[in-house]
This record gives sequence, C-alpha cells and structure tokens, in this order.
Amino acid sequence: MKKILFLLLFFFPTNLFASEVFCWFEEVYKDNSTQQGFLLIKNDKIRYEYLDENLYTIIIKNNKYFLIPNNQKDSFSIIEENTELIDELAKVFLKFPYIDDLYNRGEYTFSIEKSSDNFIKRVAIKSKDLNMSINFFDCKFKVIHDKYFMHFPLRPYML
Repeated sequence: MKKILFLLLFFFPTNLFASEVFCWFEEVYKDNSTQQGFLLIKNDKIRYEYLDENLYTIIIKNNKYFLIPNNQKDSFSIIEENTELIDELAKVFLKFPYIDDLYNRGEYTFSIEKSSDNFIKRVAIKSKDLNMSINFFDCKFKVIHDKYFMHFPLRPYML
C-alpha cells in the first residue's frame, strides 16, 4: 500500500495538464523487481492501472483516491490515510510544466527527467525506506472519455 501512495505523489496535480494523456509505465524497484501498467490523465482525473491481476487500479478524482483490486473490479476502497506525502509532492508539481530536475521534501528526494517533448520521462523517488523509478514511454496526447475514470463500475480501457 505504501508503494501505491508514493506513486500517487507524482500524479496528484493533474489539473495542470492541458491535454489528455495516455502513457505506459514501468516501475523499477531497488531489488530490480518491476511492475508495468498504463496511466491516463484528463484534467483533474487520473487512472493508474497495473497490468498484473493481483495488483490494483487507482483512480484519482474530486480530490479522492479510489483503490480497485484488478481481480475484483466490482469493489473499491477509498484511501484516506497517509496522504500527507501526496500533498507535499503536489506542491512541487504546481509549477508544471516549469518543474525543476530535483526536489527535496523531508526525507524524500525526487529526481525528474523530461523527454524531448518536455513531458515527464522518469521520476526517481529516494528515501531511507524506498528507492524506485517510474519510467514513462509511448505517451500519446489523445481524447480520453470520462467513463474510464469511473471507479464503480470500473470500465476496461480499450488499449
């Protein structure tokens, strides 16, 4: 659950994105384990979905965080605890697209690499307890229907 909250740290301030975006992602952890999935962003809504059926889909909308198990898409929970880190990193991203390459927030360091089109290519999160990178690739600016940001029922996104 803690890893999921760290992922949300990066994506919280989506109301700053003028375009709708689809990206593939790969998370890489210190032990070289990986997780893959896709990301949808539309205005102030986010869908962060792991491909693994044993993991989750996260929907962020209306300043709420919905967690839907991929193997039980007819149920969800609301994440209400440990959101302080999300709020702190959101302050950093309020400057998007004019963001710096490095941020230090408490015990966390966030390194950001941009792609040639100035979209975020990689985010490295480092702390005493967590070292991971999130790589984004094959990002496309495209129209995304609101139905894909509904948490109940969760509709499969047509890739």
